[in-house]
Amino acid sequence: MRLGLIVHLGKELAVKTAGELIKTLPNRGVRVLLDPETAEYLGLFEASFGKQDLTGKLDAALVLGGDGALLNAARCLAGTGIPILGVNVGHLGFLTEVELKGMDDAIERVLSGDYQVEERMMVHAEVRRKGKGVVGEFIGLNDVVVTKGAFARMIRLDTYIGSSLIGTYPADGAIVASPTGSTGYSLSAGGPIVNPAMTMLILTFICPHTLGARSFVVSPEDGVRIVLQAENEDVMLTVDGQVGFRLEHLDEVVVKPAVPKTYLIRLGNKDFYEVLKTRLAEGKL
Repeated sequence: MRLGLIVHLGKELAVKTAGELIKTLPNRGVRVLLDPETAEYLGLFEASFGKQDLTGKLDAALVLGGDGALLNAARCLAGTGIPILGVNVGHLGFLTEVELKGMDDAIERVLSGDYQVEERMMVHAEVRRKGKGVVGEFIGLNDVVVTKGAFARMIRLDTYIGSSLIGTYPADGAIVASPTGSTGYSLSAGGPIVNPAMTMLILTFICPHTLGARSFVVSPEDGVRIVLQAENEDVMLTVDGQVGFRLEHLDEVVVKPAVPKTYLIRLGNKDFYEVLKTRLAEGKL
């Protein structure tokens, strides 16, 4: 089996665990390949699985980190069909499947084929600029966010669902989330909790300066288009909170469900609503 190892290099325990797996997994018939950053960090350049043409290179990927590391892996592996097993090295998350103490049993089940694969919708965003066409294209698992900078004034967002203008909203920004991302930034901004198995978009405004702004659940066929009205303001588009792109006045941000999916390995250890109940009881997102 060819297993890709993707490591949160900011977590010492994740790096230590990766070193142990590199030594022990070959004894279990596993060929271990590393993400390029980890391969460089460990000086194992020949073990890198590269950044392009990953389809067919890996049978599965193991992510050591937390939900953030898994979001990064989902973007890296988008379109490859490679299933991802998330091992939590940190706080309880929605995306990672097992805790570190259960990793060995989880790997054994993956090697024996005793697992299920859960398909998750991703979001695709284009930034269109007047006179230049598409100037940015992005894909993410959680969300696409248009937000003002720390010292910028309120911005105005001409917001369309499908071909219909639903309003011009004065706000600090807007979040377009996938069902997976509904329990992230979108939830903290007042958006609904959505089962991640569903296919839809969730549009939620950030600190809207109007009482009439509410979250919208958008059909995948319609999509969301936002035209930015923000002269001389600092405005960014961010994807999964990890990728940033500076926006300009009158830029259009078009968000739709992405064609590629994310595939998560599930072992039956976690139920979405059980995890949700635990997180809500803790008062944490």
